[in-house]
Amino acid sequence: MAVAFALLAAMIWAVFLRPIPVRTASGVIVKKTFKPADTYWEYPVGLDRGFRTANPIPIAEAEVMELTLDGFEGPAYYALNTVASKAFEVGQRVKVQYKERTIPFTWKRVYILDMTAAK
Repeated sequence: MAVAFALLAAMIWAVFLRPIPVRTASGVIVKKTFKPADTYWEYPVGLDRGFRTANPIPIAEAEVMELTLDGFEGPAYYALNTVASKAFEVGQRVKVQYKERTIPFTWKRVYILDMTAAK
């Protein structure tokens, strides 16, 4: 049983936690979508909740940008606050820094870390 947990822990580390290089790609902003401010309610769970009530967590408004990146299939998304997103327009070429996490032949996820205007 301990060996199975060790293998599971090693797999989780290899897929989600191991250090991977930051890569760069260029692309085009296809669409900007406004996402209004909202509140997420975190509810306490478990047997010993006491008199704790739900905690409100505010989520700021944002612009979600849909990107088409060179060399990638399908869209990529990047959210910016409304002030920072004014520097970007639909159709503009951008350069993104990203990390790519994969499980071979099964799963692939691209995490965009930063976006700047292409020069």
